[in-house]
Amino acid sequence: MFGERLSSLVPFESLKLAAGVVLLSPYMPLLFMGEEYGEDAPFLYFVSHTDAGLVESVRKGRKEEFRDLVGKGEPPDPQDPETFYRSKLQWDRRSKGYGKILLGLYKTLIKIRTENPALSRLDRACLEVTGLEEKKVMFLRRWSGDRKDSVFCFFNFSKEHSGITVPSSLEPDRWRKNLVSSDVIWGGGGPSLPDIVTAGDEITLSPLSFAVYSKIRTEAGT
Repeated sequence: MFGERLSSLVPFESLKLAAGVVLLSPYMPLLFMGEEYGEDAPFLYFVSHTDAGLVESVRKGRKEEFRDLVGKGEPPDPQDPETFYRSKLQWDRRSKGYGKILLGLYKTLIKIRTENPALSRLDRACLEVTGLEEKKVMFLRRWSGDRKDSVFCFFNFSKEHSGITVPSSLEPDRWRKNLVSSDVIWGGGGPSLPDIVTAGDEITLSPLSFAVYSKIRTEAGT
């Protein structure tokens, strides 16, 4: 009813985590305007009708639609110009503070997704998802058809640090860090993760964070 965006409902770390989930999935990502820098202006329902009867019908319909939201107040007047102006994007947010950091994260994720065949190939058959339900941790592995290129991602949906063991399914390969959302460069407080990990390593994921690792090719190219 009040057009709240995700950026006004969750903390910054959750916005970064959401970006990772969307851009690392095997689907064509769709971003809502302003999502890439954390726009927090609401997206309200607004109209600009010239027929007075139609305007009143719209107002009445909006009130009836949300009449069960007791105590939430009434929806903003869709015909009021202020409703439109409140919904305008604040483009300056892209170049400062957390908005600039989040935009940089999106750009980096898109670059990784574009350049790595394991991510650019939209094939759900080349996908494996597992997790630790009690820790709210999810593991995502994606690969190209020949498995020469492979990516492994850690997602921590918990608000606490999660100590985990790198899954045995990654044997015998070594994996190089591409991006960790909790690193200082992305506005996080760490701790950072190792540059290289292998199966059995003990690592700690920061709250509401994700990490991307790619398989290191051997000399044979596999």
